[in-house]
Amino acid sequence: MEELRSKQSPEVVELVKKINNVRGTNPEKHLDLACDLFDLACECGNEDLKNYASCMLGDACCKNGDFSQGLYYLSAGVQAVSKTDEYQLTCRCYNELGIIFRSESHFITAEEYFINCIEIARANRLYSDEAVACSNFASLCYEMDAAFQALEYSYRAIECCTFIEDEILKNTFLITNYAFIVKLYVELGESEKANASFVEMENLIKEYPDFNDNLSVLLARLYYFRFRKDDLNSRIFKQKCLDEFYGCDDCILYFDETKALISLMMDDNEYAELENMFEHIEKIVPKQECVDLHLYIENCRVIIYQTVDDEKKLAKSLSRYHLYSEQKNEDSKRSFIATLRLRSELAQEKTQNLFLLAAAETDSLTGIANRLKMNAVVDELFEMANKEQKLLGVEMMDVDYFKEVNDTYGHSKGDELLVSLANVLKKITDNKIFVARYGGDEFVIFYYDMTDAEIIEKAHLIKESIKNTSEKMGLKGVSVSQGIVNHVPRPLNRAWDYLNAADLTLYFVKNHGKDNVRLVHRATDLETQNWE
Repeated sequence: MEELRSKQSPEVVELVKKINNVRGTNPEKHLDLACDLFDLACECGNEDLKNYASCMLGDACCKNGDFSQGLYYLSAGVQAVSKTDEYQLTCRCYNELGIIFRSESHFITAEEYFINCIEIARANRLYSDEAVACSNFASLCYEMDAAFQALEYSYRAIECCTFIEDEILKNTFLITNYAFIVKLYVELGESEKANASFVEMENLIKEYPDFNDNLSVLLARLYYFRFRKDDLNSRIFKQKCLDEFYGCDDCILYFDETKALISLMMDDNEYAELENMFEHIEKIVPKQECVDLHLYIENCRVIIYQTVDDEKKLAKSLSRYHLYSEQKNEDSKRSFIATLRLRSELAQEKTQNLFLLAAAETDSLTGIANRLKMNAVVDELFEMANKEQKLLGVEMMDVDYFKEVNDTYGHSKGDELLVSLANVLKKITDNKIFVARYGGDEFVIFYYDMTDAEIIEKAHLIKESIKNTSEKMGLKGVSVSQGIVNHVPRPLNRAWDYLNAADLTLYFVKNHGKDNVRLVHRATDLETQNWE
């Protein structure tokens, strides 16, 4: 049956196995299989599986270069998955989110994701994932001019290699990190440490010669020989870097190396060669992708055209720089709106699921949630409101002179009135409003993420609907008193503080004439006469 499917179901296990087999080798197949898993999860309605599948799909989107969709699906699932024992998937998601936010210049957010990934990987001995995150964070530190921190995390990535069994993966981390460290020590002017790191890198390459023409290695050699003022080797490795650059069809993968090579060519005033490099990048990287790289190119062009005093080309380059800046702003806005919309959807889905679950435990007379279930709901809503810093409203309501109704018309009529009142409340419930019977003729209404005005509008709707309903039952003059508290949770607040404040407000209404609505933000507001 669909609803019984989970991560342990044979069909799911087999699909995940296929995804892992093609990850990193066949991006298109990876994406197709991840979509199948996500569709399966949506069909069977298992939320745990859906969150897991969402992360798997986000990972596949990133591997296919679709970072916008990747951000959406990763954000949708990672919060829930991070609370499970899927530590490797969580690390993978955090690392990819760090890469995405770095590419959009959200450096603080990127830092948080990388650090979270490193800490989870270290705690669970996922050394490959830790090495990846440390390497990426080192690059971010370098971009932020934090060279010593970049060194620290590069060495941490190397430390992880001691525990990595896959020889190819291990040596990739070792060699590329030593290459990065050589460059860092050169820029810091640390001659002895640069020499030692260079020797370490070269010794590794002798053992694993497949890395000899790796762009990171070639750049490290170019930096090193320039530092040593070895003009012959500097010329040789500059050309080797250029040959490897022109032979590469993935400048996004070698984003940092591409920028470093351009920077060196700018230092040498190699303007003609730079134009060729720029044309090569623009040929293989569409204008809508990797906007940061296109911005960097236009910035370099502006400097070049100012230097050579070419006003015509300068004007064109400034115009292109402006267009890329606008595109970057639009991309950032889209990502922000998508993430904001997703957070709203997830919050609504969570409250809706909570309310649906609560409805399973109902009061036998009225058919709405009972007090026992209400206790669980108020705790959940308080936790959500506190975490998200959303408004939480709680209303206590009872029927005025309900005893007289029972005494005059009989208890069966009183029960009928309570059922009718509950039906009125059912009609206003949605993914932001939850109702429960507190006991006797008292009812509780929870309002999640609603303004005072929205709540007051609902309260008056309830009040008028109950009057109309009671009149149809032949009960004239039936009214209700409503006490409401609404505010974002404050420090030291507890869930029951809301119920207590709402209860005090209800009794204030009862003691001041009944048949009214009062909304406060704290119990002390009752000292002022401010009726709705």
